[in-house]
Amino acid sequence: MNNLNINYNHLEINLRECGSDWFASQCHGLICARLSVLGPSSLGLCLEQIFEHTDEETPKLKICKENINDLFKMTWSQLDGRQSDFEIFLPDHDDLIKDRTASLSQWCDGFLHGIVTGKNTEKLKELLNKEPINIVIKDIVEMTRASVDDSFDDEENEKFYIEIYEYIRVSIQLIYEELTDFRETIKNDIH
Repeated sequence: MNNLNINYNHLEINLRECGSDWFASQCHGLICARLSVLGPSSLGLCLEQIFEHTDEETPKLKICKENINDLFKMTWSQLDGRQSDFEIFLPDHDDLIKDRTASLSQWCDGFLHGIVTGKNTEKLKELLNKEPINIVIKDIVEMTRASVDDSFDDEENEKFYIEIYEYIRVSIQLIYEELTDFRETIKNDIH
């Protein structure tokens, strides 16, 4: 479920090698939240948060930042294109369901970080507390605890995973749409 031009496993390794304490899926969740709230001007905030505990002299840091920049641009293009081609950046379908579920949970964690950290104006807080956004956020909070149920077989767990994935994928597009006017206001305030 990854049509981005960035290899998930390579980004995961690069993040570890450059000293970031973020997972690749968690980075994408953060990016989606920041884009939903602030639009394309939020790249610097994403990079700052993802590499907060990273030594600037780390050899792989430049490559990591370039990969995050590419992931950011691709995600913004997908969300802003409003063509339903938005995908959540997760391990490939052939990875173990347990690993993909853990990554989906990490993605939700990153998204929540992006929504609640930073400068939250009263207007944004008001929007986040209105339906349908508040319902989606509550669901995403629950999904941070997602795990594979060993009492089900792989086929059933796969079915549940796909349902959750699709729910999140569509919900993030909805949140992005719902916050369009807020992003426009922020953009106009900057210029």
